[in-house]
This record gives sequence, structure tokens and C-alpha cells, in this order.
Amino acid sequence: MNLRQRPQATRGGGFPNGPSPMIQHYNIIPIHDLRADHPSQRCPEVRAASAALRTVGDLRKPPFMPWNPNHDLMDWLGFFFGFQIDNVRNQREHLVLHLANSQMRLQPPPATVDALNSGVLKKFRKKLLHNYTSWCSYLGRKSSVKLSGRRGSDPRRELLYVALYLLVWGESGNLRFVPECICYIYHFMAMELTNVLDDHIDRDTGQPFLPSISGESAFLKSVVMPIYQTIKTEVESSRNGTAPHSAWRNYDDINEYFWSRRCFSRLKWPLDFGSNFFATTPKSKRVGKTGFVEQRSFWNVFRSFDKLWVMLILFLQASIIVAWKGTEYPWQALEKRDVQVELLSVFITWGGLRLLQSALDAGTQYSLVSRETTMLGVRMVLKSLVALTWTIVFGVFYGRIWSQKNSDAGWSDEANRRIITFLQAALVFVIPELLALVLFIIPWFRNLLEELNWSVLYWLTWWFHTRIFVGRGLREGIINNVKYTLFWIAVLASKFAFSYFVQIKPLVSPTKALLELRGKYNWHEFFNSTNEIAVVLLWVPVVLIYLMDLQIWYSIFSSLVGAVIGLFSHLGEIRNIEQLRLRFQFFSSALQFNLVPEESLLRPEMTLVKKLREAIHRFKLRYGLGQVYKKVESSQIEATRVIRWPCFLLCNELLLALSQATELEDEPDRELWLKICKSEYRRCAVIEAYDSVGYLLRMIVKNGTEENSIVVKLFMEIDSCIQAGKFTANYKMSLLPQIHAKIISLVELLMSSKRDMSTALRREGLAPRSLAADEGLLFENAIEFPNPEDAIFYKDLRRLHTILTSRDSMHNVPINLEARRRIAFFSNSLFMNMPRAPHVEKMMAFSILTPYYDEDVLKFMKMSGRILWNECAEGLEDDNDIWTKKPRDLRLWASYRGQTLSRTVRGMMYYYRALEMLSFLDSASEMDVRTGSYQIASHSSRNRNRSLDGLHSGMPPSTGNLRNTGSGVSLLYKGHEYGNALMKFTYVVACQVYGQHKAKGDSRAEDILYLMKNNEALRVAYVDEVHLARDEVEYYSVLVKYDQQLQREVEIYRIRLPGPLKLGEGKPENQNHAMIFTRGDALQTIDMNQDNYFEEALKMRNLLEEFQTNYGIRKPTILGVRENIFTGSVSSLAWFMSAQETSFVTLGQRVLANPLKVRMHYGHPDVFDRFWFLTRGGISKASKVINISEDIFAGFNCTLRGGNVTHHEYIQVGKGRDVGLNQISMFEAKVASGNGEQVLSRDVYRLGHSICLLWGRLYLALSGVEKKAMSNSSNNKALGAILNQQFIIQLGLFTALPMIVENSLEHGFLPAVWDFLTMQLELASLFYTFSMGTRTHFFGRTILHGGAKYRATGRGFVVRHKSFSENYRLYARSHFVKAIELGVILTVYASYSPLTKNTFVYIGLTISSWFLVVSWIMSPFVFNPSGFDWLKTVYDFEHFMNWIWSPGGMFTSAEHSWETWWHEEQDHLRTTGLWGKVLEIILDLRFFFFQFGIVYQLGIAGGSTSIAVYLLSWIYMVVAVGIYIVMAYAGEKYAVKKHIYYRLVQLLVIVVTILVIVILLEFTHFKFLDIVTSLMAFIPTGWGMISIALVLRPFLQPTVVWDTVVSLARLYDLLFGVIVMAPVALLSWLPGFQSMQTRILFNEAFSRGLQISRIVTGKKYI
Repeated sequence: MNLRQRPQATRGGGFPNGPSPMIQHYNIIPIHDLRADHPSQRCPEVRAASAALRTVGDLRKPPFMPWNPNHDLMDWLGFFFGFQIDNVRNQREHLVLHLANSQMRLQPPPATVDALNSGVLKKFRKKLLHNYTSWCSYLGRKSSVKLSGRRGSDPRRELLYVALYLLVWGESGNLRFVPECICYIYHFMAMELTNVLDDHIDRDTGQPFLPSISGESAFLKSVVMPIYQTIKTEVESSRNGTAPHSAWRNYDDINEYFWSRRCFSRLKWPLDFGSNFFATTPKSKRVGKTGFVEQRSFWNVFRSFDKLWVMLILFLQASIIVAWKGTEYPWQALEKRDVQVELLSVFITWGGLRLLQSALDAGTQYSLVSRETTMLGVRMVLKSLVALTWTIVFGVFYGRIWSQKNSDAGWSDEANRRIITFLQAALVFVIPELLALVLFIIPWFRNLLEELNWSVLYWLTWWFHTRIFVGRGLREGIINNVKYTLFWIAVLASKFAFSYFVQIKPLVSPTKALLELRGKYNWHEFFNSTNEIAVVLLWVPVVLIYLMDLQIWYSIFSSLVGAVIGLFSHLGEIRNIEQLRLRFQFFSSALQFNLVPEESLLRPEMTLVKKLREAIHRFKLRYGLGQVYKKVESSQIEATRVIRWPCFLLCNELLLALSQATELEDEPDRELWLKICKSEYRRCAVIEAYDSVGYLLRMIVKNGTEENSIVVKLFMEIDSCIQAGKFTANYKMSLLPQIHAKIISLVELLMSSKRDMSTALRREGLAPRSLAADEGLLFENAIEFPNPEDAIFYKDLRRLHTILTSRDSMHNVPINLEARRRIAFFSNSLFMNMPRAPHVEKMMAFSILTPYYDEDVLKFMKMSGRILWNECAEGLEDDNDIWTKKPRDLRLWASYRGQTLSRTVRGMMYYYRALEMLSFLDSASEMDVRTGSYQIASHSSRNRNRSLDGLHSGMPPSTGNLRNTGSGVSLLYKGHEYGNALMKFTYVVACQVYGQHKAKGDSRAEDILYLMKNNEALRVAYVDEVHLARDEVEYYSVLVKYDQQLQREVEIYRIRLPGPLKLGEGKPENQNHAMIFTRGDALQTIDMNQDNYFEEALKMRNLLEEFQTNYGIRKPTILGVRENIFTGSVSSLAWFMSAQETSFVTLGQRVLANPLKVRMHYGHPDVFDRFWFLTRGGISKASKVINISEDIFAGFNCTLRGGNVTHHEYIQVGKGRDVGLNQISMFEAKVASGNGEQVLSRDVYRLGHSICLLWGRLYLALSGVEKKAMSNSSNNKALGAILNQQFIIQLGLFTALPMIVENSLEHGFLPAVWDFLTMQLELASLFYTFSMGTRTHFFGRTILHGGAKYRATGRGFVVRHKSFSENYRLYARSHFVKAIELGVILTVYASYSPLTKNTFVYIGLTISSWFLVVSWIMSPFVFNPSGFDWLKTVYDFEHFMNWIWSPGGMFTSAEHSWETWWHEEQDHLRTTGLWGKVLEIILDLRFFFFQFGIVYQLGIAGGSTSIAVYLLSWIYMVVAVGIYIVMAYAGEKYAVKKHIYYRLVQLLVIVVTILVIVILLEFTHFKFLDIVTSLMAFIPTGWGMISIALVLRPFLQPTVVWDTVVSLARLYDLLFGVIVMAPVALLSWLPGFQSMQTRILFNEAFSRGLQISRIVTGKKYI
């Protein structure tokens, strides 16, 4: 905590009386000092925007404060309305930067560049105030923005209105989450500004009008703080989110209060703090929920998507009616009049469903009804009455039809007339649906009606929905409507056809057979031996599958459609380096076409002819129809006549040409040359090698010597033979390999450091070996070696050596797989459709925002990092010195391979470096680029030698240093590149607790400072707590940067907040406080587990141009960007997660965006239209618990407010995922809980309007119905078929189809199939099944009981063994107990079902269920490092037993005590509502079914089916509990001091038990096997009693019964633990499983490292 005194008023409060004595550190541009030597000040657009703000002119000066001539319009507003000075400074730079950037982008440029263009300001004002204007129109209020005053139109007024809004927004703090509240504030402040500008006279004082609030921090204290305190009070009443959502107002409720005109009459202006809106009013009299009430109920799943459920239920009913007739095809049954009339009953069901919907609306939203909203209550009642009336009317009309038919003994005319009457009533009933269909077909008309704010339209639509500000005019264009409709018609047609023929129709015959079956049950039957219950239980699983399998059909069609769209988007055309080789001829042209701006873009609009020309050009590039890139790389080789392709393209080509020449030595020159020219690369390799060798020999042989003339004559002779076509005739081709070898020797000699020419000539046979002769050797004295400093010569020499010697190994260049993937994706993206890149000056400015709390900034080298380092750095010199002399560099190396802030910062700063380079290239001449490239290459080479990332060629590619000032490219910059990059890019990291870290001396603060020091465009925003006297605390939002001149951190802005930052969810609150420091038109949201790549940063200009393109009838407001999951290679689990995530972020998002147009913002790295979201609540929502998945609500909010979300796959951003099972499970628990909260939310409700299947089988087996039915041969086949088809559908293999299709699209079909098979061998199905259980458990729990919360996962490498007790705590309730329950069901079914006599039949029926049991029990251990190590298993069991029996306490954590964990595990039952408890008890009653079914199967029952058998069986439970109580009492009283008494009690209990068993065996039908069988009956009963007792805890805890419940629960958890541990212990005991598991889990390096760490540490847990 930062303990300091109150800051000076010039920093945190209002305005000083004169110039600030403090040095003003600027953020991006020094606006306060126009004479500063800064690149941005050379920009005329910046000067124009600054000059516009200084046009105070004759405006009335603020009273009570001396006016400084240096003050501008922002200061003027700050004085009048009491804004903080740093808020004014911040928004001044914000406004100047935006206006300057906007003016830069004008097409064509304005005639006067030194003056602010009025069109720029007008466009910005319309966009910024669009939401405010819509709000005024919605409420029927005139806008307070008056652009024409008494003095006429004045651009200065427009600038003042814009500046005022930015100042209001910038100081609103948490109120930024309530955008219409800001509209309300701005409405009155703009009105007061208008009065000031128009020199109005105050009626009360007779003086010139003054705003109602003014003075130091007046806006914060008088406006923001009261509303903030109201929100804070509501949040406190939520009991940290555990109170029902209906009991307190969240951010949405506060905001929606301003969607009603009553806000004007109640709040007034200045704000009336006595209003019942504020927290000063008692809660009973305070305004309650507004607009929507989030009620926790499972019915929300139906209520939010009622149209879908109605459709499914009505079709199910119609299908059963048609299938019941038993015809082969449905249309045959429809020809019968009886079936036609029976189908009319769907209208009765439809009316009943409407009644249910109206009842649910009334039951959940009744608290919205008040004196002010009585009409809402009236509508609820009327809707229910009308729905009830329709249901009754349809029922009466339907009955009259059949009564008439029966009385007439046929379909008479009267009966037909009654049918017509029914149809007429049905037509009236469906009129609203028909009207909705018409409006769907003509969406533009519906949008027009919804956007009109006429009162008559409101009254006409009052019956159908409540008028709200959002959700209006959302319909897309006709073309998008058609695509959307065709997709869903195909999905639903396939689903309904499959459901009818495979699910419903086959069930009809078994149903009829069961209804006709008569026989005695094996138990007591309460309903006179009828089979209705059996029929219901038979249909339940099929109906559930019918309701759920729509997801499977969606997966199938989305995969197909996504693949087609991906093909047309040209994804996967370049999948690897081999395919890049084939299209590399057009690579440079594609690079130039997409990334190099063209001057023709200065034209204001893209003409149709230009668009067509660009499309044709792209088509030629993609399919090789155009000309290859003709530019030749600069070199000193004078005679090079071909393109100098990269060496990896020419690998082995020269050797192949030599081979062809040797084989075809008798062929004429033309034939040989045609063979060689079949490969363009081979032709170029031959010509370049020949030219290079000739150039090389002429370079090293002195001019004027005999030897030089020999060389020249030799090549002239060869050239003449080639021109004459007699080369093969005059020369022996068989000698070419020898000449080739000699040339290689010569080149290697020139490349070596030791050059003894005489020895070399003798070794090569070019001179006599004897030195007897006096004359010199030929060429000995004629050779002149080039200067060693001639870098260009030796560069060409190395290239020649590569061409001469390269073989197939060059196909693997680069060796690193990640580098190959990046090169392939970047190359492929250049052939995809993307907008043309503008010049850097003309591009849209953008910011990046990354929220950070207290995660790793730089990693420390732990065991896993040391292992990976040792693997990568094997063979390095002085490896040991690195650990001691370069610890920070080593930490950087480790951090770049983890999920750390430093990796994210490095990746995002590639944008800045790319912009600097691109800005240089925009203005550089070709000579600048050509001469500078060698400086960059040499400088980069030296940097790489100093960089740890370049220590070993096997390492992943990395930039190594973070130092921007030391980059090689910066040596070429002239100055303007630096200014352009700063003006176009800002990176803000919201380090919320950075101030606390600094105060504590935390190493993370030092690491963050290091990042700022080495990244000039990086800014850090944090919340500072200043403690004053009397326990008063002030909170400030602070922005800091590292000043490169002062060489220290400097504070830029300090803006006081209304109170503590976190009222809602932490992450969105952190983003919100830092968003005021972002700049630009666009904002990319980046999480702390993401990365970026330099080549992708080059395409950011192209991506931002998408904001200017219409997609449908709207321009985008969110640009979706694909992700590359970079953690897939860490372990098998990481690979599974990566494959699943990749298909979701590519194919899944692709289909949602096109053709469905329903893509939301599910996460990062999407790019937001910053000013669009700035005025509409920000980039996320923050209400406690309900918005725990804050990202998705940005997409909901965007769609509901008329935004447009697109998806683009030509650019990607890296992203990490959790790599350990526990991490993954916690992440999925968070996501599933968030999904549960979303179902309750108003956003999903508004968007929705714009279970184990073995229980039925167990019933059939225990009741004897199945045995009776199977004994009847006519029923055998039908019943067996229906029992089988239920579980065929359960397999759900089609849900894996998107992953296979996406892999096929991007990597090829065979690699995709191979990957899929490999994943299965690595037990991916086990993981996915386990993951499904996690999501299902937490989704259901959240809907019923709440309890959603953020779960930190850490995202580190997982090589540490997780103890059994830790796994049990995490998965006991979500997986283990459910798996054991399912296992008991399967076991009982196997014991009593006649179908199981055939082993094959039983396996076929239950294999999927047994697989579920195995996966839910074994997955935590299969995917646990050293999960099957025998010693660790022994230690785990010992630790588990200690944990089970450890007593709890106030300060004992769940990690150390079972009792503490057990109490925490039931927290959701303490906060759930009444209906949640009732439903939980109903679900728990299923455990009592085991006892009821099994006791009648016991021998002691003697075949009786009397109810007395079941009632007497409870004696067993009473006796068992009694024995346990006696033993527990004896143990507590005698076990310590009177041990002998305790033993006597034990003996007595044993003797009595044995005696009772003997008596039962002798005098009853009791069998010894009954003891074992009864355990299957009574153990579930005990668990059911404990589960119900937990729900009734408030009533039982004060009694003595509660201690017994706790003790029994402990025994049950002990039993469950032993059951789970048993298979783990068995596999640990068997040899080989541990090694196999390690091989499956980790890659080779981690596998070896894990073994090494086990040996070295010698610890129980690693």
C-alpha cells in the first residue's frame, strides 16, 4: 500500500490558480510544449488540432479564477464544470491525437493542412454522440447539442460538445458501465454549456448563467460519487454475489433506469439526492430491479429459447401421431382424415406452451410491477388469461369434432364444418407468427418500424413485448437472411427426418407391446399392474436425445459449410514448405500487392473497375496465371541473367541437372536443355551457378596475366558452343561431376581461413608434386584473394557453395516446426482476400489493452525450465556461466516459453516495430532500402550472437532482446517513423496492483519497470491507494511510462476515482479504469496468455481497413481474429485442448460469422471499434457473478445495440491454454458456470427472442417387465432394437467432425485422419468425456444454485504429481460420485436383466456407459504425472487417510482437513433459493429407488410383492445406523482410557450380528448372498439421506442428528475414495504402466526430465 500524503491539487483535483509548478510529463505527444523537438510536432495535422483547441477567443471566461492565455478550450470546460486537471490533460491529448489521425486519413487531403477540417470534426461528433442522440430520440427529448447559437454556426461549439463528452466519460469511473446514465449526465451538462455559450441570464440571480456544478473536483464529488455510492451499496447488499440476483440492482439495472422518462422527473438536475433511486433511501422504498429480473431457475433454459422448444415439442407430438399409424412413410398416414384431425391437437399443446411461457414471465418478472409500471402487471395477467382461453377453446373445438364424427359414425359434412371452424380459429391464433414471418422476409421494413420512436407504434406492439432501448433494428439484409434460413432449413430437415425414422417410429411398436403386456411385477405395483410408467421411462431417454441431438446436426452442417467457406477463403492452400516452393514465384508479387500501399489509394472511393481489376489480379496470383516477380536481387555478379531464388528453393536442383546431363550425354543440346527447363528452379540454378563460377574465377585471377586470358578464353569457348548448340558434342558430359567436385573444393578453399594455394594446386592435381623445376606453378602467382572485409562477395560465395552442395536436406529448412508453420500461414494469407494496406500515415490508429493482476511477469527457472534449457542448450560453450552471469536473460528465455506478461508484451510490441519499419519503407527510396539492408543484416547478426534465443538452432524462433533502441532497423530511421508509430499505436497494460507491488518491493514491479524501459510505446495503468488521516482513503487511476531521457519511471496522469475500483468482476473493472488511457479508432483486447508474431503485425493495417467495409447492411464494430494455440506441443492434454480450441476459433467462428451472422465476442484477440464501444458501456460487462464470463457480454451488447461482428482468418494471434488436467478442469468449470449465469441474464433472454439414460432400463429390469416382454418372441426384436438405438445415438461421434474437417482443410485429409487416430491412441476420448462431465456438472449446479466464481489456473507447465487427496477434492462431486452411481446402475442391471445373459448383447448395450464410468474415474490419474507410480500411490493413500480423519477447525484449510472441504463443498446449498432446494431434494429421491427395486429380489422376500417388504427393509437401515452410533459412542468414551470396554462392545456387536444372520438363515428364506446384494440397495439409500440432510442443514445443524450426518458422510467419502483408488493401485502394481503413461503425457524432453527429477529429488511429490 502506498502510504503518502494527499497529492497536490494540480495532480488529483481541480485546476490551479496559475500554471502548474510541476513538470508535465507527456504521454505520446507534448501538446503542452509546442516548441518541443518531437517528431509529432512536425506533423501539420497535430498542429491543426492543437490550434483548434486554442481558439478560446471571445468566450466568457470562468469567474473566480484567473485566466491564463495558455489555457485552451479543454481548460475552459474544466474550469466551468469542475473536471480534474489530469482528466483534462488526458482528454486533450486523446482528442488531439484522434483529430490529427482522422485528418491524416482524409481522401483526398484537404487543401489547408494547418487548419482542422470541419468534416473531420463533424464525422467524429456524429459517431461519438450517436448513442446519445438515439437515447434522446427514444425518450422523446430534444438533444442538448445546439450547433447553431445566437452568433450563428461555429465549429468551436461542435468541438466543445465533443470535448465535454470525452471529459464526462473520462472521469466517470465505474459509471462507464452504465452508458445511458452518462447520456443523462451529458444531456444536462450540454444544456448548461449551451446556456453559457449563448450568454443566457440566470433567472434566479440575474447574472450570466453558470453551470450548477463547478469548483475543484466538483463533477466527481457532486455527480459521479453519489451514483457510485448507490452502486456500491447495491453490490454490498449482494453479499459478494451470493444473494439472489433479484434482491439487488446490478450495473444493468442502474443503466436501464435511464431508459424511462421517469428519470427526468425523479432525478432532476442538479441531482436530487432525496430521490428513491439513490442509496440514501431505505431499501424497502428504493427503486428495485429495472427492465429484467434474473431469477435462478432451470426454466430459464426454456424461457430464453421458447421458440426453439415450442418447435421441437410440436414436431415431436406430430411425429408420434403420424408414426402411431404404422405406415411405412409419413405421407401415407397423412392421407387419412383421422390423422389429419389428430394433428390439430398440436394447437392445444401450442396454447398450453404459451400459457407456460406467460406463467413463467409472470413468475419471474413480477417484482418489476410497481405503481409506475402497473400496465406491465396488467399485460402479464392478460397474457396468461388469453393463453388459457386459447387452450380451452382449442380443446373444446377439438372435442366437438370427434363427438360429431362419433355420432355420425364417419366424417360427415357437419364434422368437416367443425374442422373448418377449428382451422379458422387456428388462423387467428397464428396471425402474430405469420406477421413475424412476413417481417422476417422483408427485414428492412421491420428494422424501420423498430427504429421509429412513434408512440402509436409503441401501443400497437405493447402486447408483444416491453419497449426497450436495445434490441431494435437488428435484422440483417435479405441476402444474409436467405443464407441464414437455408442453413437452418437444412439442419432442421435432416434432424427431423432422422428423428422420425430412427428415433420415434421404431419406438411405436415396443410401446404398443408394453401397453398390451399383462403380467405380475417383481415388486409392489401402485397402479394395478399397468405399464404406463415403463412406457414413460422407455420414452424419456429417446425424448431427451431428441431434444439434444440438434447440436450434433449443427456440428455436421457447420463443418460442411465451414469447410466450403474456408475453401473459398483459400485457407490451407499453402500447408507446408513444399507447397510454398510451388507458389514462391508469385510470393513477392502477393507480398507487394497486399502489404505495399499504392498511390492510387489517394482516390476517395474504390471504383467498380478498380475492384474488378484487383479481383482479377488476386485470381492470377492464386492460380499462377500472372507473371512472376521480375526484380533481381542486387549483387556484384554482373552476368546473372535469372531471378536469384532463395537457396531452399534451389536445393538439389544443380545435382539433378548434372545427373540429367550425364545420362543424356549423347543427346543434342536442345533435348538436354528442355529436360532441365521443365523445372524453373533447376534452370535458374544452372544459369546462376555457371554465371557465378565465371564471375568468381575472373574476380580471383589477376587481370593482365596469362591465367586470366586462359579463363576468359575458356568461358568464351564454352559460350560459343552453347550458342551453336554443340556443347554436348564438343565436351564430355561424364566429366561434369568431377568438375563440379573441383569447383566445390575451390569455393571451400576460398571460404576457409587458411589459404595455401601451392598445396591446394598439388592436391587437386593442377601442378606437379615435385618442386625440382625452377619455374613457378600455373595460377600460383596469379591468384588474388578478395578482402576479408568484403561482406557482399563472401555472401555471394556462401550462396554459390549452397547451390553447389545442397541436397534434399534443404527441404527441412527451417528445422523448427513452429517456424515452418508460421512461414506457411503467412505465405498462404497473402493469397487470401484482404483489404489493401494504406500508408502508415493513412492507417487507423489503434491501441492494445491487456489486463494484468499478479501473474508472472518473468519466470524463474524452476525444474521444468531447467530441464527444457538443458535439452535446448546441449553442446553450448560456457553453459554454466549463463546461470550466474545472465540471470535476467535466462529468465527472459524461460518467460518466452511460458504464458507470462513478458511474452505478451514482446509479441504486442511487434506492432510498434512493424509500424516503424513500414513507415520507413513508405518514404524510403530504393537506394535507402538497398544500402541499408546490409547494415541491418550485419547489426542483426551481432545481436543474435549476443542473444540467448540464438544459442541453439533447435530452439523456437524468438527475437531475443526486448530492446527497441538497439534494433538494427532503427539505424536507418530518419525520425518521422518514430513519430508515426507513436501516433498510430499505444499499448496499455492495466497492472491493477502495480502500486502495491512497488510499495512492497515485489520483484514483479521491478520486472514491469524493466519491460517499460525496453519498450518505449508501453504504458502501465494502475490503481493507487492514498491513505489520508482518519482512515480516509483516496483512489487514483494512474498512468506511468519510462522516460528514456530521464532514465526513470515518470507519472503521466493521476485521475481520482470515486472509490474502490472493484465493485463487480475484477477483470472488466481493471479494463475499464485503464481504457481512458487508450488511444485510436480501434482497440484490440489481449489477454495475458497471448503472443504475437512480427509477420502478422505487418497485416494489421489491412485488418483495420475492414472497419471501412460493409458486411451486410452494416460496417463491423468487432473484427474477429483467429488464434493459434501455441501450447499444443507441451503435452498430450495440451494437444487435445489445442485441437478442440483451434476448431472452435476457426471453423466454429467462421460459420457463426458467415452465413449465420451471430458471432459474438467470446474472448480475445478481437479488435473493437473503440469509439463505438466507448459510448455504449465499454468492451465488457462487470456485474457481480452474472457477468463472470465478461467477454461474451461484449458481443451480446454489441449485437443488441445494432453492431456487427465479423471474422477474419488472414491474420492470427498466438494464445496459450491450460496444459494440466486440474488447470483445464478449473477453466472449464469457470466457463460452464459462466454459461449458467448467461442463461439467467437479460442479454441472452433478449437475444433468444430477437441426466442419465439408464434409469428407464433399470426400471424395466427390476420390475420384471423386460423379462416378460423378452419372453414374447413378437416383442423381442422390437424392444431390443429400441434399447439399442438409444445408445448408438449417445456416441455423438459427429461432434468431433469440426475438428477433423478443419484439420483436413488446413493440413490435408490424411494428416488430419492420422492426427485423429493418434489422439485416440493417446486417450483423447477419455479426456473429452471427462471434460464433458466437468461442463455438465458446473453448468447444472450454477443454474440451480449459483456459485459461479473466478478460478485461477496459473497456466504453468505441469510436471508435478498431484496427490490423490487433491484430485479427490476437485472431482469427487463432479465425477467420482456420478461415475460410482452409474457403475452401481450397470452392475444391478447386469444382475437382473435377461438381456445380459448374452455377454455380447450386454457389452453392446452398456459399453458407452462403462466407458463413461472409466473415463470419469480414471482420467485424473491417467493424465497425472507419475499417476501410476507404486510408491507415489502408497504415499497418496496414506496422505488421503490422514486428510479424511483430520479434524476441521476455524483456521484449517480444505487442503488439510476433509471436514473443512466437506463444508465448503456444500456452500452452494446455503445460498440457493427455495425452488433450488426443492428440486435438489427431488433429484436426491432417485437413490431410494435402488432399495425399492432390489429388496424384492432378495431371497428373504420369498417372492412377495407386498409393500410390507419394502417397509420392513427400513429396519436394516435403522439397525445399521444404530450399530454405527453405538460404535461411535463407545469409541469416543472408551477407546482411549478404557480400551478393554471398547473391545467388549465391538465383540458384542459382532456376536449379535452373526447370531441374527444365523437365525435368518435357519428360519427364513434369507440367503447368504443377500448380504452382498443388500449393500447395492442400502448404500445408495444412505447417500440419498445424507444428500437430503445437506439441503435441510439449517434445520438439522442445531440438533444432535447433524453430528451423525457428518460422521456418515465421512465414511461415505472414505468408501468412495477406496473405490476410486482400487483400480489406480492395481495399475500401479502392474509393471510398465508408468513408463507408458509418461510417454503418452509428455514430449520427449519432458519425459526424460520427469525421470531425472524423480531420481535427483528423491521426494514424494515433484
